[in-house]
Amino acid sequence: MIRLLSQVDIRNMGEGFGGVLWKDVTNVHPLGLAAVLILGVIMLAVPRRWAFLPIFVMACFVSSVQKIVVFSLDFNFLRIMVLFGVLRIISRREFTRFIWRPCDKVIMLWTICGTVIYVLQQGTISALVNKMGASFDILGIYFVIRCLIREWGDLKVFLVGSIATGVIVIVFFGLEARTGRNVFSIFGGVPAIMMVRQGRLRCQGAFQHPIQAGTFWAAMWPLYVAQWWGGYKGKIWAVVATVVVWFIVFACASSTPVMALISGIIGGIMFVMRRHMRMVRRGIVLTLIALHLVMQAPVWHLISRVSAVGGSTGYFRYMLVDAAIRNFREWAILGTKSTAHWFWGAQDVTNQYVLEGVRGGALTLALYIILIAFSFKEVGYLWRAVSRDKEKLAMAWGLGVCLLVHCMIGIGGAYIGKSLLVLLFTFAAITSMAAAEQARRPDMVKLCTANNKYAVSRSYG
Repeated sequence: MIRLLSQVDIRNMGEGFGGVLWKDVTNVHPLGLAAVLILGVIMLAVPRRWAFLPIFVMACFVSSVQKIVVFSLDFNFLRIMVLFGVLRIISRREFTRFIWRPCDKVIMLWTICGTVIYVLQQGTISALVNKMGASFDILGIYFVIRCLIREWGDLKVFLVGSIATGVIVIVFFGLEARTGRNVFSIFGGVPAIMMVRQGRLRCQGAFQHPIQAGTFWAAMWPLYVAQWWGGYKGKIWAVVATVVVWFIVFACASSTPVMALISGIIGGIMFVMRRHMRMVRRGIVLTLIALHLVMQAPVWHLISRVSAVGGSTGYFRYMLVDAAIRNFREWAILGTKSTAHWFWGAQDVTNQYVLEGVRGGALTLALYIILIAFSFKEVGYLWRAVSRDKEKLAMAWGLGVCLLVHCMIGIGGAYIGKSLLVLLFTFAAITSMAAAEQARRPDMVKLCTANNKYAVSRSYG
């Protein structure tokens, strides 16, 4: 069965090899097919440091419901691009210099644990197929990035290419804002007529939802700003990127992307406190505990107060977190098949931490938090290791701020489809840069197996 130019609401579209609304449906537009073939060939042909950019371009311009079904297995075009990446890495043996880091092992454990628990929870072959596809997406994207972006120069080249891509993207967002029509609707999966919230048009481009479009670019902004310390050309790219990101975020008219920008600014300012982050972390924890004790409502009720644009659903997000805490026993071991009975509308799980719990239980949620914690530790090692190089120091701190932004985004939304790409990029880029520094100066850092702390040479602060 082939469905062309279809329009559906995909907010709750399934993931993996078996999406719910698009299950067993091949949905191909000639332009989408041409894009995946051309970008796939480019990915195989270009130098390694440019090879990840075609995947990023595919995410920006082609709807995620463009796909080919083979024996009931869904291969969306982004997944096909990952296959091109795997083919390239194997054929060119670009995995030979791979250096394992703690985050590599944790992300594998997180993915495997989430898959096993979800399959046990659902108890169906369909669930197994679904999660195998999702696992391929996660591990495929992550390790493709790890193998292709190995050094600071590779990261810088990708950032410049993605900024140039963003310049083209805002042309389409500007057209969408002016006409009220989304040209990417020809691919299916996104509405032809824009969403409206309290009189404001909400642009989304080729993304599943305006929030996803805004957070996709907002999560990259700290790294773009870090280019300011890369010389005259770097300053130009940083300014261009800021215009691109802020235009897209405000065109989306959503609170979560705006709060992502604000958290990015706060994270950047915290650079002056970089040698006192342990004190900062403890201060934040103590402040939250104090607020919880003095507030009439629980401290997570603060989520309901967050609203950067009119019509925000902060109270719904608070209710979701509150319901998850109150129903902890229900999902702690094997997750839960449905959250619809928690309260009206609770089936729309717009919180990444809650989503990890209800899909994979407390263990999967714990592994996700451990992955974030390990990544922050890698950033701590990174900025100390490159503290004598201003440009690398800026990018190292930018990676940490990107991770902070993702932590905030996870409170206001769930990572599905294309938004997962930038999350995995952040994890992989942090780990790759740490591996590069380890290879350059293996004597600089020791992983203490007894307590999982990093011991860094005092000469690097």
